[in-house]
Amino acid sequence: MKASKTGEFALIDRIISEINKVKPGEWNSLVSGIGDDAAVIRSRSRYQVATTDCLVENVHFKKSFLDWNALGWKALAINLSDIAAMGGLPKYAVVSLAIPLNTDVEDVVRLYKGMLEAASESGTVIAGGNISRASEIAVHAAVIGEVPARGKVLLRSKAKKGDLIAVTGRLGAAAAGLRTLGGSLHPSRNDADILEKAFWYPQPRIDVGRILVKSGIHCGMDISDGLVADLGHILEMSRVGARIEAARVPVHPSVAVLGFEGLKLALTSGEDYELLFTGKKEAIEKVAAEACCPITIIGEITRGAGKLDVLDNDGKNIPFENGGWHHF
Repeated sequence: MKASKTGEFALIDRIISEINKVKPGEWNSLVSGIGDDAAVIRSRSRYQVATTDCLVENVHFKKSFLDWNALGWKALAINLSDIAAMGGLPKYAVVSLAIPLNTDVEDVVRLYKGMLEAASESGTVIAGGNISRASEIAVHAAVIGEVPARGKVLLRSKAKKGDLIAVTGRLGAAAAGLRTLGGSLHPSRNDADILEKAFWYPQPRIDVGRILVKSGIHCGMDISDGLVADLGHILEMSRVGARIEAARVPVHPSVAVLGFEGLKLALTSGEDYELLFTGKKEAIEKVAAEACCPITIIGEITRGAGKLDVLDNDGKNIPFENGGWHHF
C-alpha cells in the first residue's frame, strides 16, 4: 500500500510498532519518546556530543539502485561515525524522513528495519522524529552521544608537529561501490558485491574511537569527504602541515586492482567512514594492539600550516586537482 493511502499517522504507528519490537539501547532512560512533541531523556552525562547528517535522493544515491534497508542502516551509521570520530558513545537518535506520496509503506518499514539494525549494534535509542511529504526521498538523522570528560574527546585542532598520521581499515571501497552501482565500474561479481556493500553499509568505528581516547590520542575525525580533503581539515584547524606516503595508504584489495585509479579513489573519494587520527608512535601502537581493524601509519605532521604533500615512491609530490567531495 502507498503512503498516500495509508495516511501520515497510520504510517507513524507502523514505524512505532517496528521500533517497539526492537527497543535498541538504554530504553529505560527514555522517559517519553515517539508520540509527544519532543523526547524526554534521563541522562547523567556531564559531557555530550551531538551531530546531524542526511542522505538525499539524487545527491547521495539514485532511486535506480536504491536499497531501502541499506538506506536506513547508512542514514544512522554516518551519524554514528561522527560520534565515533569524537571518541564518544552514541546514546539517542531522532530521525526526520521525507518521502514522495507514491512510496510503498513496506519500503518505509524496510528503511526503519535497517536503521534499527544499526541502532541495535551500537546501543542507540531511536527517541523520536518526523515524517513529511516531499518530491524526493531524504533521510535526516541526529545523534547525541557521551564522552567521559572534557579532555577525553578527539578534536581536529589537536594535531602536533612530529605526530604520526594513521587510519583505520581500508580505503576507496565505498566510492568504487557507488561507481559499480551507477554502472561506470565493472568489477568481478565477487568484488562488485564487496564494493556495493561497502557503499551501503559503512561500519562506524565506535569501539576504536574510544580506544583512541583511552590511548592518549587527542586528534581525529572520520573520513567522509576523502582522505586528502579530511586531512586538510585537520591541517587547517591545527595550523600544521603534513606529509603522507602514497604507497603506505591502505587501499582496499578490491580497489587496489585498479592501479593508480584505485589509489586516487582511496585518497580523494569519500564515504569510507574510517577514522583518521594523529598521535605519538607509542600511542598508535597501543591502539593497534586493541583495535578490531587494521591500523596503518601513512605519514607525519610537519611545519607549514595547511601544506600537504602526498609523495610517490620517488619522493615526488602527487598533484590532485580535486582532493575530495564538495557539496557546492
